[in-house]
Amino acid sequence: MVAEIEVFLANHLLIRSGPFRRSDGGVAYPITLPPFPYGREFVSAELVLPRGFPEYGYARILLSKDAVLRIPHVESSGALCIEGDPGPGRDCSPEQRLALLLHAFEHDFLWPWIAGQLDGEFAQEAQHYWTIQVARSRTHRDPIHLVWTVDSRPLKPFVRKGLLVLPGRIVVAAPMEVSLAASLINSLGANAKQIISVSIADIPLSLDLTPSTWPTSTSDLDRMLAVRLDVAQLEAFSRPLRRRARGNHRIVLLRCPSYSLGYLMPGGPPTVVESGKSTRAYPSRREIQPLLVNRIDPSWTEGRDQHPVVFHRQSRHVLVFGAGALGSIVVDHLAKAGIGFIFLVDPDIMSAANIGRHLLGAESLEKNKAKAVARRVGLSHPSARISAFDMTAEDWLQEHSLVGIDTILDLTGDPDVRWRIDRARIDHPCPLLIGWMEPFVAAAHACTLPSGFRWMQDTHDMLADLQAVEWPADVTQREPACSSLFQSYTAAAAAYAVALVTENALALLDGGIDSPKVSSWVRGQAYLDRQRPGLSLRDWASVATPHDGLIIERPFP
Repeated sequence: MVAEIEVFLANHLLIRSGPFRRSDGGVAYPITLPPFPYGREFVSAELVLPRGFPEYGYARILLSKDAVLRIPHVESSGALCIEGDPGPGRDCSPEQRLALLLHAFEHDFLWPWIAGQLDGEFAQEAQHYWTIQVARSRTHRDPIHLVWTVDSRPLKPFVRKGLLVLPGRIVVAAPMEVSLAASLINSLGANAKQIISVSIADIPLSLDLTPSTWPTSTSDLDRMLAVRLDVAQLEAFSRPLRRRARGNHRIVLLRCPSYSLGYLMPGGPPTVVESGKSTRAYPSRREIQPLLVNRIDPSWTEGRDQHPVVFHRQSRHVLVFGAGALGSIVVDHLAKAGIGFIFLVDPDIMSAANIGRHLLGAESLEKNKAKAVARRVGLSHPSARISAFDMTAEDWLQEHSLVGIDTILDLTGDPDVRWRIDRARIDHPCPLLIGWMEPFVAAAHACTLPSGFRWMQDTHDMLADLQAVEWPADVTQREPACSSLFQSYTAAAAAYAVALVTENALALLDGGIDSPKVSSWVRGQAYLDRQRPGLSLRDWASVATPHDGLIIERPFP
């Protein structure tokens, strides 16, 4: 087969000479390039066959390094990103695979690029190319490695303070008074031993910059700032440099529509680098340093700018009773969905029996569940401010008011908690979701009650009436708030309940539920039989009998 490949390539018009061995074990064939017009050239191109080809790997085209950031669709290694070799196992012979790749190189890349038809494609992946530029420039001596923005692109240019966090070398583009900035710094742990103030010129741009339009010098940035900042703003941005105050770095943020660029201006304080037992100070650069800018604002991290509702959710206050196998993971999902304020109440401690189905693990044994969950989720998702209360629902409701609470989630499975919440909602009506799982997670339920609708019906607790299975007396149902007994089930089975409860909670928070209802995830008869013979679904749930699982919605009685 190797001989057939060599014969094919020896007769191909684009291959100009025999192969040579690469240091990575692959084989490269130089490609014949046409005469280039002025300004449209690169030094060389190679067809590279990886080690083990054709059984393993993909053939690729590698351009000379002078093509990087000059030609679109070229990676930092010089590899050309075009569709060509379909890869092994695709019903193509090795010769057909190489023919497709070489044809794509010539007709989809080479001639269109020479004709200028690809010039606009830098803008399609502008942030990717900026990442290459930053990586090429970075050194271990740089005082700053990364910038985090915590807000959306401003409407007008302005100058503000930011925070340089050391030894992490991360700049948070907001003052400590911004709660998200404080949460982010807290999440850095040992990388946040020192915080230094920096000056930031935050400049919105109407178009995405590409390699040909990136500022490349201090004078380029100075001209850009001069036409976008007023005299007072320029003075405020330049003042730290003239004072030579230690710690006053100057950063320019260029906020394009689809990504952001950062530049560290020269003239700042020296960089102190610790290596083992030695410490050394390096002077600041004489030229601008490109910086990678990461968006950490909730609209991006929790919604990728695809869910405008995230902005609204940031102001929502959710009260959650129960940080167990259901509640802990629901809280995590609420934070990921953009909920801004979560109050979590649970007096229970983490035990070894909880590990297999809880958000927490062995590192949290003997710790209060609510506090441990709040810490873990808060570190992972700083846009959610989570307050934990190591107390019973009764004590919390006696000490706190429901004023300002947008939605309550009761995930305890405790009838006493349901009764107390129902009474508290008489004085301060607010939406309520009661979520629970039946034994084996044969069914899971989310009962959503908008403001003004009560759970208790003439002092009668409705939970048993709403269940999908009539359980025998010897099946112990988990009551987390008052019993150490529990019914065994897997985390995979509980994941259905988590999704059901979370989606209904978000619908309630977003105003999508205006009448009381019960949403239930019900497993079919085959699942029940695997758990315990003799179980059967109630009449209302029998529609799920032939299915593995089915979501059923019905009005709350």
